[in-house]
Amino acid sequence: MNAGYVRLSRDDDKRNYVSIENQKLIINQYASDHGMVIDRWYEDDGVSGYIFDRPGFQQMMADLDKDIDTVYVKDFSRLGRHNAKVLLLLDEFQERRKHLIVIDDNYDSFDSSDDTIGIKTWFNERYVKDTSKKIKRAIGARQKEGTLMTKPPFGYCRDAKDKSILKIVPKEAEFIKMVYDLYISGSGYRKIANSLTDQGIPTPSMVQREREIEEGRVSKKKVATSWSDSMVKELLDNDFYIGTFRLRKRARNTVHGKDKRVPKEEQCIFEDHHPAIIDKATFSLVQELKEKRNRTNYRGSRGEWIGSEIPNPFGSCLFCKDCGSRLTPIKRQTSSRERKYYICTTYNTKGRRYCEKAHLIEENDLMEDVLNYIKMCREALCEVISTYDMRDFEAEKKTLAEKRQDIQEEIQNRKNQLKVLLTQKIKDLSVASENEALIHETYDSMQKDLLAQIHGLEMQEKELNETTIETPDVKDKLRNALDVVDKIIAGGTLDRRDIELLIERIDVDKEGMPEITLKYGLSDLINYSPADEMNRRENTVIALVMKLIIEDVRGYTSAKYLSEHITALGFKKTKQSILPYINLMKALGILEDTDNSLKPYNIVKTKEEIAALIHQYLPDLPAQMTSEQLSNNYLHCVTGDRWYAGDGI
Repeated sequence: MNAGYVRLSRDDDKRNYVSIENQKLIINQYASDHGMVIDRWYEDDGVSGYIFDRPGFQQMMADLDKDIDTVYVKDFSRLGRHNAKVLLLLDEFQERRKHLIVIDDNYDSFDSSDDTIGIKTWFNERYVKDTSKKIKRAIGARQKEGTLMTKPPFGYCRDAKDKSILKIVPKEAEFIKMVYDLYISGSGYRKIANSLTDQGIPTPSMVQREREIEEGRVSKKKVATSWSDSMVKELLDNDFYIGTFRLRKRARNTVHGKDKRVPKEEQCIFEDHHPAIIDKATFSLVQELKEKRNRTNYRGSRGEWIGSEIPNPFGSCLFCKDCGSRLTPIKRQTSSRERKYYICTTYNTKGRRYCEKAHLIEENDLMEDVLNYIKMCREALCEVISTYDMRDFEAEKKTLAEKRQDIQEEIQNRKNQLKVLLTQKIKDLSVASENEALIHETYDSMQKDLLAQIHGLEMQEKELNETTIETPDVKDKLRNALDVVDKIIAGGTLDRRDIELLIERIDVDKEGMPEITLKYGLSDLINYSPADEMNRRENTVIALVMKLIIEDVRGYTSAKYLSEHITALGFKKTKQSILPYINLMKALGILEDTDNSLKPYNIVKTKEEIAALIHQYLPDLPAQMTSEQLSNNYLHCVTGDRWYAGDGI
């Protein structure tokens, strides 16, 4: 059976068709002149000759062992433009005893006496390589100028009149902002993808297909109907959404080789090139979160209350101080209220054998501690912004490099000690073999100790390597953090975005006391202990109760009177929650019970005696200070080295 093979790699359908037909015409005429008929055709339309993984070509080679005897081709370049592979192909035809006729190059595999074949195939390869270089050079020039037009990503389209102008597609931009908000709120890639699919939001490929149909184009690309993790990740990774146009992200070293990622410093980057959908602060925060989640093995499911679909605000920064595991958020419905709290994940899943205490902390208590802590940061943050110097950044880099070098030297010293130890062990065994068991036990213990030290030092080195040095735009980040602090102070609460921007981590000890570490080194500027703060607050409430009793001119008091007045002063207390303080007042001899329900507690001590008792709880409190002044002093003023933010700050 006689077969003809034709190929062309251009993409213009009409020209392809004519050229393919011309090749067939030439082959048919040659076959006819030699009394032959072409029984079957193999065709590769629009496929480069530099690669040999072509459908038509592969099918032809597979059919050689079946029923094909002779293959006709117009010239060597139609077989391929890879010099070495074409020469190997010619040898293969000869080995398989198949007849190959190359018409224009006068080649017959049964009479291969032509010595110029190698030159012809080399020239064919040079042609494709030269063409590739010219195209690469032309594209590279346009990349450097930023004039190369690429397909805009999901959320953008090109202007109908001027294709160089990029426009935001409002509806798609809303979806992109939703993805960023969900990620900052604690959701992972999978949860975001499922949410988008459930809401019926079109995928990027669905949007692209709709545009192609509108423009009258037909694409064979597969359309994804459901969102995937990779789609969400691509949206979160792409700095195109902050107005950055990035070209030459990938490049290939050989013709039709694999694309390889180009280092960022070698890419062509054009900032503020087009309108942004996401602001730079939000994009930067998302990149920090991604790095943090990878480092701490965070998963989106940990960002929700157990038994609830509501993300908790402290999902990625709350840790057990003793075992280092995350704290699990838990929601419980009691008879009186909904209780939200966090406990150590190790304790919760494995029990006290693996972590001694639950490290339980109530959400309301944690939120109050964090709010108080952040309020104190404002002055320190202002000072950092005003005095920040890039030389500090360089000094910090140097300090980290020195620390890393010191740790590496320590690791090497321990390894040298380990070598000496093993050498000495061998010597001792050879000298005192009768004490082999004792020698093994002694040296094994020393060896384990050294290996543990090496492991600990390697972990420290790993932590240093994962430390992110603040980049030169840190001053902008600090200003953004100050805006968040002002918003928190004004609103009296904070959400997940605020926490991710300001807080590095929170370690909770076995007593349920949080140790808060802020970003940008702010924690080093503030002296704060939640335990001390709790004691000071409690002492203030006790002193306020005593002040209210002094100011009660009726000679008696009640739970209703005390709870209403202390709540008005800024310390919310119900009639039930004020009872422990009333019991304390009775124990101190300030109040006594009566049989009259309208006058439940008589005041039995004088004002002077009660004032003396106040000094046991707040020694520095001036005697003439009223309950209102005491409340204002605690809530809105400087006390010692603590600063409390008030209204209008």
